[in-house]
Amino acid sequence: MIGVVLWSDNSAGKAVFWCEDQGDLAYYEDPILQRKEACSFDTGDMVQFDITVQRRLRIADNPRLIQEKVGNALPDALRREMGSDRLARDAKTADAASRSAQIIQFAPRKPKFRLPSQLKA
Repeated sequence: MIGVVLWSDNSAGKAVFWCEDQGDLAYYEDPILQRKEACSFDTGDMVQFDITVQRRLRIADNPRLIQEKVGNALPDALRREMGSDRLARDAKTADAASRSAQIIQFAPRKPKFRLPSQLKA
């Protein structure tokens, strides 16, 4: 998988990747921080990695730097698109959806009772 680093903390050996398939984010945690060859990533770097799913989370393994600072604008673009306040965004989205979506109310139908003489054999 190829992705762009959205966030990283190199001192903790952790990073979050935006994946090329635009699915769920992939989370990386360096299992051995003491390694000399440990990867260090900066926001916007393009990386290639293996991916596994553990407890419904995408986990990035064996990340390799492809190119530095390719997607520097991606984290800011996502913040603008998603909004900085998640609760406000969710409220706005729900409000916009209620104005623009066609909502069909569910109302249970009353059962039709038929007399035995009305039933077809």
